[in-house]
Amino acid sequence: MKKNIIIIGSGLSGPLLSTILSKNSDLQISVFERSSDPRKINKFSGRSINLALSRRGIEALKYAGVYDKHFESLLIPMHGRSIHSIDGEITFQPYGNKDEHYINSVSRLEINKALMSYAEKMGNVDIKFDMQCKQIDLLNKKLHIQNQTIDIDCPVIGADGYRSILSKNISEITNTELDYVNIEHSYKELTIGPKNGEYQLDPNSLHIWPRRDMMMIALPNLDYSFTCTLFMKSSGKNSFEDINDNQKLYTFFEQNFNDTIPLIENLENDFFENPTGKLIGLRVPIWTCEDKGLSIGDAAHATVPFYGQGMNASFEDCHIFGQMYREKFSGNWAALFSEFYHSRKKDADALLDLSLDNYRVMRNDVLDEKHIKKQKLSFQLNNDFPDYFIPLYTMVSFTTIPYATALERGYIQDKILDELVNVNDIYDKQKSEKLIFKYLTPIGNI
Repeated sequence: MKKNIIIIGSGLSGPLLSTILSKNSDLQISVFERSSDPRKINKFSGRSINLALSRRGIEALKYAGVYDKHFESLLIPMHGRSIHSIDGEITFQPYGNKDEHYINSVSRLEINKALMSYAEKMGNVDIKFDMQCKQIDLLNKKLHIQNQTIDIDCPVIGADGYRSILSKNISEITNTELDYVNIEHSYKELTIGPKNGEYQLDPNSLHIWPRRDMMMIALPNLDYSFTCTLFMKSSGKNSFEDINDNQKLYTFFEQNFNDTIPLIENLENDFFENPTGKLIGLRVPIWTCEDKGLSIGDAAHATVPFYGQGMNASFEDCHIFGQMYREKFSGNWAALFSEFYHSRKKDADALLDLSLDNYRVMRNDVLDEKHIKKQKLSFQLNNDFPDYFIPLYTMVSFTTIPYATALERGYIQDKILDELVNVNDIYDKQKSEKLIFKYLTPIGNI
């Protein structure tokens, strides 16, 4: 007899989790999605339309069996950061010290469409579009969809993003508060189009225009364009609120991003017509309600985009939950939900801390000589002590080391780097070995 399960949301986590769980033929999975089928429409929502796929996400996709040649064809490798200084000079900072250390630019829309198609091919996944979940009552087993109320007799998994209806219901049941982390900066999408059918910038790096209290980034697309994202304050001087006419817009860009003016053909239209997005993180204190409900992905732990790990962390959730279901599920949903929550919560919280900290790195530290020296030294230490010293960015993006472990070791390693870096750039291997063996232990799971 088949067991039913409901998933709310078919953004990124929903269809991937559906695909993973559908391999268990005893499950029948219904997915309720508020929007129309994106394979039939192409409407810009204002959300970031480029994402960065790295090791954790790829491992999850492989586990689901969807990382095939078609999926790989959607990806554009980025091997490091191209830093654009205010005077137009470009310098390259690699992400790692190995050939396989690169992240991949991918279209949110294309990856979403692909995941939906993979899920539906499984045969026991039914995605119901234009079915907005307006309210969930887990205790009374009611689901309010559009203008109808559905009685539910199966678990509900909320993969419905940082405004999750399911997470809200769990917080009401457990008398806890959702912890939204608002930062004073917002973002807006701009576009660098192709020129003569070619990219106007190097397509194999993530371009950054760091300006201390703001920055712009650009990620490549398959159509030879770049999607740019401008991050800056929501209000005050040099803010989105402050720029309200063409003259102010061009004065602002001439002062801060002058080299991009010839590249962005529709600057005025993009800036004033595209929506301004808010940067919001979310820590949900409790993700589960007995055997009735579970929050997953952004619904449980939305993060800001500065480590490019939001999608990857959500996919890793699906991977971990899927493994637990296959290896440990004994018919007790409450036990499964609880174990997943307790195994994942600490890492989810750590990721938000990592992401907030990396915003400072991207818009500020990449300009500083000491940061650049520490990065080069970290690669050297990794070469000489590979089982002990792994650069923080490498741990986060190119391994599956738990985020909380990466955060903790990152603090220790940064102190070691501060003690070792010197003005003469002289590498003291003996001193390095002494410090590393004193403060770090070997680490596996890479």
